Amino acid sequence: MDERGEIQWPGRVPKAKLRRLYRSDAQGLLDEELLDDVGTLLYQRCQAIFTVHEAKQGRVRCPRCQRQGRETIIPRRRDKTALDLPITCPACGWSITWREYQRAYKRRQLNLGGAADAFEEFLRRWPAARTPQAKMFAVDRLIHAFHYSLRQYPGLPTRPAGLNLIDGKLEDTIAFLNELSYGPDTQREWRQAVQKFRAEFLDGIGRPPPAEQDES
Repeated sequence: MDERGEIQWPGRVPKAKLRRLYRSDAQGLLDEELLDDVGTLLYQRCQAIFTVHEAKQGRVRCPRCQRQGRETIIPRRRDKTALDLPITCPACGWSITWREYQRAYKRRQLNLGGAADAFEEFLRRWPAARTPQAKMFAVDRLIHAFHYSLRQYPGLPTRPAGLNLIDGKLEDTIAFLNELSYGPDTQREWRQAVQKFRAEFLDGIGRPPPAEQDES
């Protein structure tokens, strides 16, 4: 069996689903079934982001045990000489090298970056939400984490958390988030944020801020 193939990451949420959800909310006819679908996808995505982060910190979650309803964390060495050493689950025998594990999450936008607080907040809020309004509030705060981070750290450009959550490239995601930003104050803040982000990262050096780095 392909050990790397057993690692299954949830995909990012399609823009079409989010657009339909926000339109239904704006019309006062919130699609609760779609809301649950989107919220569950976002929840799984946030969990995966922390799974990758924990693995980088030396704690690899066994995907085979997870599918079987068990939680097994495998410690690993974090020095460069251990890249090709096997990381083996003591419970089920699943085994992989860190080099192969890295390849499994590479280019999947699963970096924690500077949005840890937003992801953690959603992981708390979503299971506790008991009404459609509370669920929609949790989704909206997560999707627009870029806005709230600007309010908390004014003047500090940051990578949109939506890029980790919404399917698409950076510029497309920025435009899409702009589309979902309702209200004149939010729109104004967002336009200013995008201008600063583009000037310092997209136009300035031709690439977005560096992703979370791994020790290897």
